[in-house]
Order: sequence, then structure tokens, then C-alpha cells
Amino acid sequence: MRFKILSGMFFALACTVAHGQSLLDSTFNPGTGAAGGFVESVALQSNGKILVCGNFTSFNGQPKSNIARLNSDGSVDTSFGADVGYWVRHMAVQTDGKIIVGGFFNNAGVYPHHCIARLNTNGTVDTSFDTGTGATGTLGVSITGNPDPFVFQVAIQPSDGKILITGNFTNFNGTRVSGLARLNTNGTLDGTFSMGSGLSTWGRSIQVLTNNQILVTGWFDNYNNSSHNRMALINPNGSPDNSFLPFFGDRTAVYTATKLSTGSYLCAGHSLNLQGLFLKEIERRTSSGSIDTNFVGYADEKIQCATLDANGKILLCGEFTAVDGVSRTSIARMNADGTLETTFSANVDNWAWMILPQPDGKILLSGGFSTVDGQPRSGIARFLSSTNAAPFVRPQMISSHRTNNTFSTVATTVSGKTYTLQYINSFSQTNWSSLSPVSGDGTVKTFNDTNATVSNRFYRIFVN
Repeated sequence: MRFKILSGMFFALACTVAHGQSLLDSTFNPGTGAAGGFVESVALQSNGKILVCGNFTSFNGQPKSNIARLNSDGSVDTSFGADVGYWVRHMAVQTDGKIIVGGFFNNAGVYPHHCIARLNTNGTVDTSFDTGTGATGTLGVSITGNPDPFVFQVAIQPSDGKILITGNFTNFNGTRVSGLARLNTNGTLDGTFSMGSGLSTWGRSIQVLTNNQILVTGWFDNYNNSSHNRMALINPNGSPDNSFLPFFGDRTAVYTATKLSTGSYLCAGHSLNLQGLFLKEIERRTSSGSIDTNFVGYADEKIQCATLDANGKILLCGEFTAVDGVSRTSIARMNADGTLETTFSANVDNWAWMILPQPDGKILLSGGFSTVDGQPRSGIARFLSSTNAAPFVRPQMISSHRTNNTFSTVATTVSGKTYTLQYINSFSQTNWSSLSPVSGDGTVKTFNDTNATVSNRFYRIFVN
């Protein structure tokens, strides 16, 4: 809507401008978020609370060492008192609510725990989980630039509660293993898991499938003396499933994989290999491991995580700036065939590591970013899906008038949106000046410029 208001020598052109429809969930507010680092992984608890881990020293001003628990609105749950000595890379929640954590650390609380520990529901260390010397030794220089052992991911077998770990290590509590191990529920090594020589180098992700097979991805090209290039299916006893033999080539890492209901596998990561393989950063593989050419999706840089939402669409995040040739920064959603789903987008200012759909359809994102859609979100944000986002209502500026040196106007607002009265003094200006923002709540709000002293001024309301 556009109209003129004349008052003596004062001239104003009032208009409303919508800045698109941000899907950022404004009801989730983590405050200053992760300080001194980033959030790598998130996990949901059955009560709706959210676990966050990574490499940080505090969360929203609360001293939190590399792990914290948030309430469903993003505020810090101060009843959770975990203290893990260094970088926590991943978490898995047991059915009893206890939390398995893996990473680079050498202690949890005052107890020595090398790369793996279990926390009680209140965050204290579970001393009944005895891993001895834990994960030690390395298969190569790690992401820190040093030969540091670490656990990259953990998974829990639903059938018996046993714990799977993968990462960069060669021993567990003094027993030779390589990049992969299975633990009993008390933290001891499960000797019935016969993995032979194990992985030839790091494992990156691990998950238990519905048939109890184990899907592992990473940088390896061999598992237990069988050629398995970057992905392997492992039987419950530790033997390789040699009916699944994908090949991704050298200088490639498969960061993440998901088995689809069709029996195919969605896999994503990064590749600079000499064979020209996997350069799309995301592929679909058949049940035998061959490339499914009906999947057309691609990204221009690393995809750190790809998973499915409740509708079977593909959520992905990482370090990319374009998906399917369309601008997308760090987060996107694809249709099942890999075509870009255009209703979902966000402006994330840095890399993202993990994307996780909630049961209610909302979407959690973690990483090294500090702003999302212009709003401060340090390390974690939550989005509405396009199906549960409130419809945008364009504000109508009414009752606009100037009294002395004050310009006033009234506009309707919507909950979850921010409204800012802006002005310029000439249409030759390109930068609009902003007054104090107003949070929408579904009611009519009044917007004032108390310093309207120039003879000509042009106004708009900017909605974010």
C-alpha cells in the first residue's frame, strides 16, 4: 500500500515492505548461545529437552563445558550439570535417559574417560560405566592437526542396548581394534563382535538398521580384509556384508548415510578424487552399492549431514553455498528425487554440522554460525517447516500523521515477526535508517519517529 501525507512543509510517503517469510522459529531463543566455539551435535530427549555438544566454554552466559541441555524454548536447563573436559563430538540417549558421549576428551568430571563416557540423566558421570583406558591410538593425523584419538559417533543397539563407536583409534582398553568397536552396557569391550582387522582408517558415522545390521561410513577403503570403499554394511556378529560394495574413489569422505524404505541408500559428504566420482557431494546408491542415476541432486561444497523428515524429504546442511545450482547457504531441503524444494531456505552466516527434525516437524540446526536470517543464533537454531509456519500477513500502515516533530503510524502485527519503522530523506538514498524494532504479537502496534524535523521524509515498515 502506498499513500501520501501532507502536513505543512512536511511530506511523507508511507509504505510497507516485507522481507520474505523467515522460517526461523522465534519461540526458540538460545540467547547468546555457544561461546568460545561451536555446537557440533544435538540430540532430543523424550521430554522434549535438547542436548547440545561441541567445543564451547559457556552457553548463554552459563558455564558449560562442551555439553549442555536446553529447555524446549532454547533456555539453558540449569539442573543439568555435565562437565566434559574437551570437545564432545556426538551423543546418543539410552532408553533409561542416560547419555553416551564421544569425542576428543580425556576426562568427564573428575574421572578419567578417554573419548567415551556415560552421563546420568542430571549430567553427572555414571561411574558404573567402566571403559578402562578407553579409545586410544590413532589411524592418522586428526582434525586438530595432531595424532589425537577421538570417537566421532556413537550408536545404541535397540535390541540389547550395546554401544557402537567409530572414529580415529586403534585400541580399546588395551585390546586391538581399528576405527570401530562394540561395548557392553557396562562399558567393557564386547568380545563377541568379531571385526578382524576392522577399518583401514577413520570411521565417520555409524547407525543400527532395522534388521540389526550396522551401517558405517568414513574415509576407509577396507573392512576386515574386504574391499569396502567409504561405506560398509556389517552384520550383527561383526562380519562384512559383501553384497553391498559401493565405490566412491580416492580423496573422498562419506560423512553421512541413511537407508531408505526402498532399500537404497542416501549418502553425502565431500570429494576431490581423481576419478571424478562423487563430485555432486550427495548420491543415492542401490542395495548393491551402484549409483542410482535417477537421483539428480547436487551441492557445490561439503554436506555434513543429510537426513529425512517425516514426509520423506531430504534435509541437508554443511558448507555449501548452492544446491542444484540455486543459492542456498549451509541448509536446504530436497525432494526425494534430489530436486530442490524451493519453499525452504534460510540465510545462515557460517557452516552447519547437524540437522535434526523434531517429532512436531520443527527442525534443529547446529554448527559454527552466529546469525540466521539476520537474528543472533550462536551455534544452534530451530526452524519451522513450511507446513507449520504461520502464514505471513502484510502489515497495513494506517492513521499516519505528524504532530510537531513526531511522525506516528499504526500497523497490524503477527506473532513471531519483528517490525521496524525505517526512513530516508530522499529517494536518492539507498540506505534506510531504522528506529527501534517492535516484536509482533498479533495486535495493532504504534510506530513513532520522535525526531521528524526534516521537511521531507519517506517511511516504510520492514518486516523480518
